[in-house]
Amino acid sequence: MPTARPHPLAEYADCIDPARPYTVRQIADLMEMAVSSVSGMADYGWLPGSSMKPHRRGGRVRTWTGAQLLRLARRPVRVAYDHGQYSPATLYRVGCRCKVCTRAHNADSLMRRRALAEETFPTDKRLLLVALIRGATPVAEAAAEVGVTPGRVYGRAAWDADFAQQLDEAGWALCVLGQDDPRCGTGGGYRGDSRAEVPRPGCRGTGCREWRRDRAQQERAGASS
Repeated sequence: MPTARPHPLAEYADCIDPARPYTVRQIADLMEMAVSSVSGMADYGWLPGSSMKPHRRGGRVRTWTGAQLLRLARRPVRVAYDHGQYSPATLYRVGCRCKVCTRAHNADSLMRRRALAEETFPTDKRLLLVALIRGATPVAEAAAEVGVTPGRVYGRAAWDADFAQQLDEAGWALCVLGQDDPRCGTGGGYRGDSRAEVPRPGCRGTGCREWRRDRAQQERAGASS
């Protein structure tokens, strides 16, 4: 039996500007959904009242006013979890948590995050950052110079194996001790020694960063056991 559910737009109502028009793509951006999922919602009748307007690149595009979207957001939708009629990503939005819909939602979210990562940290910025690090510029300073945060840099490296390798290769230039020193890649190398006759700063070169990465994994494993 169909069940009444809050409209998928309901949780985004505070972000809708009643005075502006919205296209399918803009609604997708608002809801952090794939464009195909929003098109499906429109085809299923969950987004009635659209108008067809000329697109600046030619052709016509479906649009809604913000006021229309706000009215729709207040209306519940009646839906049966019919996987033959509705897309898994759309059904997830209205409450289905089966494995198929959950996987579709996770894949859609991952795709959007990767697309955003590429938009904010594109190839030219990554190449410049790697070149700066290879020239012995610390990661935080190199990141600031290309307009991203260190978290964005390491976050990209966590899933982009090619970039992670480039970052590690460039990072040897940041070694305080030199990669042939026996203290390279140890806790002492990572922490430095501020009490020595000649104070030595903590090393953030590749060897010591790998030590810290391994140590963090051991700490997480110990905390979960």
